[in-house]
Amino acid sequence: MWLFNQASSAARISLTYITVGAMSVVWTGVWYVYLYNNPPEAHGAFYWCAGFLVTGLILILIGFGLGHIGRSAQRADLPPQQAAPAVLNTQPASASPVPVPASPDSTRAATPTRY
Repeated sequence: MWLFNQASSAARISLTYITVGAMSVVWTGVWYVYLYNNPPEAHGAFYWCAGFLVTGLILILIGFGLGHIGRSAQRADLPPQQAAPAVLNTQPASASPVPVPASPDSTRAATPTRY
């Protein structure tokens, strides 16, 4: 299965949070419809239903947050890249530097400019 071949475990945890949260929201909706059609004597069941709904929504938000963090930190899960091979100096050691002719302006003495 492709999910278990990934390098990051954040994707699996994120998917788990989103799945559990979504299932919680769906079954809370089913329970709410049942409570709406068959009202209980006490209203405590509606508080439990609202608590499970909010818990499911929070789990979904945590799952999406973990997915975003997992994508951002994916570079940390990768193995380090190998260093590039060193570049060898192919010039012979006895080579003399190339002479650069002086420009005609460089022989003239610098005179201070008065303003």
